[in-house]
Amino acid sequence: MRSKNSAVAAIAVLAIACLVVGCAQTVKPAKPSIKNQSENLSPQLVMGKNIVNYAKNFRLVPFRGENCKGYLLEVRNGNSWQNYILYTGNKPNVLFVKNPVYIKIPVKRMVIMSSTHIAMLEAINATDCIIGYMYGGGYRIYFPDVAKKLKEGKIVDVGKPWSPDYEKIIELHPQLVVIYTATGTSKVAEKLKDLHIPYVVDSEWKENTPLGRVEWVKFFGALTCREEEAEQYFSKIVENVTKVEEKVRNAGRPTLAWALIYHGRVYMPTNDTYVANMVRDAGCKYVCANSSPTDIATLLKVASNADYFVYASYFAKNLTYIKNIDPRLSELKAFRNHEVYNITPDYWQLGYLHTDRVIEDLAAITHPRLFKNYKLHFFVRLK
Repeated sequence: MRSKNSAVAAIAVLAIACLVVGCAQTVKPAKPSIKNQSENLSPQLVMGKNIVNYAKNFRLVPFRGENCKGYLLEVRNGNSWQNYILYTGNKPNVLFVKNPVYIKIPVKRMVIMSSTHIAMLEAINATDCIIGYMYGGGYRIYFPDVAKKLKEGKIVDVGKPWSPDYEKIIELHPQLVVIYTATGTSKVAEKLKDLHIPYVVDSEWKENTPLGRVEWVKFFGALTCREEEAEQYFSKIVENVTKVEEKVRNAGRPTLAWALIYHGRVYMPTNDTYVANMVRDAGCKYVCANSSPTDIATLLKVASNADYFVYASYFAKNLTYIKNIDPRLSELKAFRNHEVYNITPDYWQLGYLHTDRVIEDLAAITHPRLFKNYKLHFFVRLK
């Protein structure tokens, strides 16, 4: 049986992995090959316009033809772009790229790698398609329907994302495996390819804006033929975030720092990350180091006068916990003024599903006069 300490360590590593995603630098992607030009398709197909407006790491272009319809999907994977043809009806003949990956939709048997994939499928009421999850235990699942099915074996735990049980995946006969490629998981794609198991890359974690990340719901909507649900969900998120932005527009811009400390290293999302842009959407000025990870001395320097400080871990239960990491942290302005907040345990899962609430929470924390009697969802003020 796994010890409590090892489970805690596993959760800590997972939290750092999520925060590192927020710390990732934006890299200029290669030019995608999908273009809104009819010569890219066979003469029998009519192509629409890219329906992705905020995300930078995928494009989704609808097409229709005789006895078929679907999408041209292009996903950034590293410095290259992978092309997929999602289709219903007859398999179309697409001429714009050599050897595209064809995926018959809707996908009804899917293995997923991340809880962010659960969040987007939850948003469009499509979790019934999940038959396997690269879980491996060690942390709680905050989606009740998925947690119940995992417990009952209706969703099979196929192991950790960086070392899944490929025999279990094969036995499930998935139509598709959804993965992300990052340090520790890049070899999974190679293995799936060797085993001739169809997979698609989800690069949501590379987006540097909160709405860009959430727009990947359209990716899952296209895969499951839940486009209408995806559009409704995303439009509501955009509407709610816009309302928050308008509410705080003329309210001044307090400063906020965001970090996690693990084994003496400070993980602090840099200036061009989704965390930084999320803080700005909430009407704040984000303060940070030039690179991440960094050291505590740098954190003390850049966050010394920050009005608010978010410590991105739910293990921090009080200010004493923060002070015990390094007594100098008590010198921070936010610490002295009791404006230090942690995240709730469900933040990394439900917080992605409810990105609009996360931004509203940050706005309420930093502009309390505009949000009287507001109850926070994903942050807790430390005492």
